[in-house]
Amino acid sequence: MGGLLKVLSCVLVATLIVVQILLATPYRSRLTNDELNGRLLKPYETLIYRGTITLGCLGEYQANSADILVNGAKHTTVGTFPVSINVCDGDVVEVKLKHGCKPFYVYLLSYKGSIKTDLVTSTILVDPGINRVLKVLVSNQQ
Repeated sequence: MGGLLKVLSCVLVATLIVVQILLATPYRSRLTNDELNGRLLKPYETLIYRGTITLGCLGEYQANSADILVNGAKHTTVGTFPVSINVCDGDVVEVKLKHGCKPFYVYLLSYKGSIKTDLVTSTILVDPGINRVLKVLVSNQQ
């Protein structure tokens, strides 16, 4: 059993070395061709765009009465605003306000990274229950 593991690890290391050498040669264009988009991939290119958004609050906010949901899963309970959230492209950000709490407004204070949002208004009213705030999109500016 130990000999088989040694052979398999040597094969994996050799495969890794061969692929890295092929990526350094002119064969790179054949290996990294992205026919779906009609272009060659850059030497370092990610397909997931990440960033950070910061949400602010207008109105009376009762501490620890709202949760931030990202894609329907609880991300954090908000003690005080502003709150920063790490997001990826395609994420949906929602605010869940406990029943019996006063409504308040949420606005996008800032965002960093290669992302943008689908916000069309400057503020979003947050009533008790789950309220959709924004969806994260990929920024066209690189």
